[in-house]
Amino acid sequence: MPVRTCVACRQRFEQADLVRVRVTAKGLDTGPGPGRGAYVGPSPACLAVALERKALSRALSAEVNAPDLARLYGSWPVEPLACPHGGG
Repeated sequence: MPVRTCVACRQRFEQADLVRVRVTAKGLDTGPGPGRGAYVGPSPACLAVALERKALSRALSAEVNAPDLARLYGSWPVEPLACPHGGG
């Protein structure tokens, strides 16, 4: 299984344990597909840490705006099984 680094905590985890955020023509979205991507732990708290530290913007080389935030929070896993690094 491929290993990826969470942009929130900078720890390495199996790719399947993280959520991929990617840049699309319509803004930011989650899931597989073409486009520059970054990996974040599955809890909403992990996403909040990545946004607070501006790590997501840096990793994606894209500004995260209000519509992008709404889309990300709307498509984020509702109840993650477990956050790999304990956030949330």
